[in-house]
Parts: sequence; C-alpha cells; structure tokens
Amino acid sequence: MGCTELSDDVDLAVPAVLNALSAGDLDALEDLADHWWFELPARFGRELLDLLERLPATVVGRRPRLLMAGVLAYQLADPRGDAQLRSAMRLFELHGARLSKRLRSFTRPGDAVAAGVLAMHAARARGLYRTAEGIGAWVEEHLLQTDDTGALPWGVDRRVGRPGVIALNRGVTAMLAGEPATAVRHLRRAYEQAGPPPFQHFAGASACANLALLAAVRGHHALAETWLERIRECGPVPAWLEHHLLLGAVVARAVLAIDRRDVRAAAQALAEAGTTEEQGDLWPYLAAARAAYAVAFGESARGLLGLDAACFAHGMAARPGPGAHPVLLRAHAELLAATGEGNRVVALGEAAAGSEVLWPPVARVRLLAGDDEGASALAGRALRDAAVTPRDTVELQLVLALAQLRASRLDDARARFAQAAELGRQGLLAPFALFPREEVLELCHETGTDPRDLGMRHTLDDTSHPVSGPIVVLTRRERAVLAGLAAGASPVRIAAEHGVSVNTVRTQVRKVYRKLDASSRTSALARAGQLGLLSPDTSRSA
Repeated sequence: MGCTELSDDVDLAVPAVLNALSAGDLDALEDLADHWWFELPARFGRELLDLLERLPATVVGRRPRLLMAGVLAYQLADPRGDAQLRSAMRLFELHGARLSKRLRSFTRPGDAVAAGVLAMHAARARGLYRTAEGIGAWVEEHLLQTDDTGALPWGVDRRVGRPGVIALNRGVTAMLAGEPATAVRHLRRAYEQAGPPPFQHFAGASACANLALLAAVRGHHALAETWLERIRECGPVPAWLEHHLLLGAVVARAVLAIDRRDVRAAAQALAEAGTTEEQGDLWPYLAAARAAYAVAFGESARGLLGLDAACFAHGMAARPGPGAHPVLLRAHAELLAATGEGNRVVALGEAAAGSEVLWPPVARVRLLAGDDEGASALAGRALRDAAVTPRDTVELQLVLALAQLRASRLDDARARFAQAAELGRQGLLAPFALFPREEVLELCHETGTDPRDLGMRHTLDDTSHPVSGPIVVLTRRERAVLAGLAAGASPVRIAAEHGVSVNTVRTQVRKVYRKLDASSRTSALARAGQLGLLSPDTSRSA
C-alpha cells in the first residue's frame, strides 16, 4: 500500500494499520509512517513498540523510517515508571549511533532522512554537536544530489522526505552549541521547507517556536511575537503534540512576560513548560528562563538551587562555568549578582574571559560596588561589540547613565538613560529593577520619563536596594601568587616557578593581603575562597 493511496482521514485507514501490524508488513508500515508522521505512533505506539521488540535488531537497523516511528512512539508515551519504554529509548539511541556510521548505505530519500535524524539525536545526546551538524549537512547535500523528486524545498505533494525535519534538527543542534545566528538560518529553512497541514507542517511549527525563543532571549520582542503568530499560521497542532513540538514557544512566552515584569503570565508559562529535569534538548533555555524569573521577582536564592538541580539532572557536576552554554553561564552570573555575590560574578567573568554574555552583569556589579570607572570602561567596550543584544544594551546604557549621574555629567546621563528608556518601553523592563531605585527615579525626573512606563509602578514604595558585595580585583601576577599560596608553596618556590625575585613575590603577597584585608596566609585564603577568587580544585588542595 503506497502512501499516495491513503486518505488524509486517519480513521478510514485504521484497518490498514491494524492489518499491517498484525501481519508484520514492514513496507506498508513505513509508507503509513511517511504519510501520517506523528499520527501513526500516537495512535498505535504500544503496538508498534511491541512489534519492534519482536523484530531482530538487524532488521530494524535496515529500516530507519520504521525505527523513527518507534522513537516517536516512545516520545509520545509517558515513560515514567515504565522500564520497558526506557530500555527501548536506550536501544533507539544505540541504533542512531550505529546509523551514523552507515548513512551512505541508504539510497532512498526517506531512509536517508530518518537515519540522519536518528543519528543527529544520538550525537546530541552525547554532547557531540559538531558531529550532529556534520550528519545533517551530509544528509541535505545527499538529498540535493540524489533525490529525483526535485530539489529542496519540497513541494506540497512531497511526503517521503519529511519536509523541514533535517533543517529543524540542524537548527536545534546549533541552539545547543551556543550558535544562535547559525540556528536562525537553519530554522528559517525548516519553516520554509515544511509542507501543508495536516501531516507535513509540524517541522515548520516547531521551527517557528524555536525562532520565537531565540528572538525573545535576545530581547527582540516584536520579532518573537511574529514567530509566535506564525505558529498558528502553520496549521493546527494537536494538543497531545504541543508540548513535544512547541516547548520553545512556551519558554519564549515566559521570557517575554519576565521582561514585561508580568509575574502572573511568567509563572503560568513556566508551569506549562514543566520542570527542567524532565525536558530534553531545550532544557538550558528553560533553566535560564527560570533563573531570570527568580532574579526578577525576588527568589534568587531559590533560583540558585533550581539551576544547580537542573544542571545536575543533565549530567553537569557543577553550576555553569567557563565552557558552559552561554544562556546557562549568564543565568548563573545573574543569580550570583542578585544574591549580593558581586565578587563571584567578577571572578566568573575573568575565568570566562572573552565571553561577552557576562559583560553586562560584571559591569553592573562593579557599579553597585562603587567602581564607577571600571563599570563605565567595561560597559563602553561592551556596547561597541557587534554581538551586544537589545537586552544587554538596556543594561549597559543604565550602567553608563548612573555612572555619569554620580559624576555630575548630567547631559551624558540623560542621553544614556533616554536610550535605555526607549528600549524599555518596547517591553524590556526587567533590567531597570536591577539598579538602585532612587537613582533610576532621579534619572526619570531628569528626562521627564514616567516611572510607570518602565515597570516601576510596583516598586515605587519598595525599600529594597540592589547590592553587589565587596569587589576585589587581583592582577594576573597577584592571582598567580594567590594560587601558589593556596597550593602551600613558599615565596621562594613561587619566585622560582615564575622566574621573578623573592622580593617581588613578597611584595605581591603584601598587596594580596591588603586587598583581601587579611594579615596571614590562612585568613587571606579563607577570604579569597569566600569571594570566589580560588578555583574549586585550588581550594581543595589548600
């Protein structure tokens, strides 16, 4: 039975599905899976999984389209408490890893697409994003060279190729690799390639959801709303599919609500998204959104615990540090800043040197600690960077505005604040609550800005005051001396290791003690540990 012979009314073809399942007609099942996409595994998931369990692994491995239907059947089922389904998913991941080594053996377009998707999932599950991207690029190039039904994008009648699925997976891979610009290119292609409802539009709808998320994270509210609207234009997505396909849209709505300081809408969206421990690919973005909620609405201590739980649930032994996904790294820094751990924010920024995502929180905590010149220098440099986001721009302009206000340079302060306020009126209100209320209100008065336009209607009588905690900045040589002291080395040994005189080391030691307000090695190391100036490994060896 070919897919072109099937009716779009699923109920009319139920007997054909049951017959194929009972007879073990794998060719018919593959055609049905190509035509129905999610509908087949959703309606007949348990029967399909039972059939796959009875088949020899070698047979399943040669039929990636059937295997993909099995993966979808697993994903659409509730795996909690069902060891059989969990075992099945591990088996599917193993098949995906194996398929990555024999992609060239699949000549039919549908098989190449299914094998490629499974192989990409398996690579992503192991954090091998470059491998996953390489697989996706090869499959799309292979289809362009071998598919006799026409070049991409697929037409309305195209079914076997799963329109947009490979581009969607390449986009998700780039999102997880921390490459948003690349992700946008792939996701836009997935949206353009996706076919019409009822069974070929799912890749397009999911791509729109992820594009909305990426836009919201950067602070492009109007663009995010546009992509959210396009989800509806793609065609209806059944309720039982929404959480699997449109999680990006739910997280995007949470981010937009947090930016608007709409606590009710934000809480509702985060509740709909579920816990970070349960989610798959998009968990870093959900974890970052939950952290942003905690910062915006005064739950930063709980937010740190939540971030730690999310990272631990996904195999990270510690909270995000250098090398972590950018949204997780930024979330950690924002939570530390909100709990008054300004020096830890600065230390995290130094450890992740070159990561522009930390420039705004580092500049802000320097300003809150009274280091106006250091804050201004960093904010000015950050604003000159082409990668700065609209959300970051608000924060950096506020840093400069408050620094100029404190220096009595009112014209510059007004100009900076006016630029921040203009972006704030577009929905980016959350950053204004991160700065001292009295100074923000003074700048509102100086520029004729209504504080209520900046989301301050609920904080006009609030006595809370953002703090940074002490900021201790050590030079490169001072950090090296501190590390030597923590390792138990004497000044003589430290001098020998770094090729300087003992007197130079002793001078550096005195400077370190003075900055840490300490009088001995023990008190200096204790203070340095409190301020986050020692790495965990160094602290343990001390």
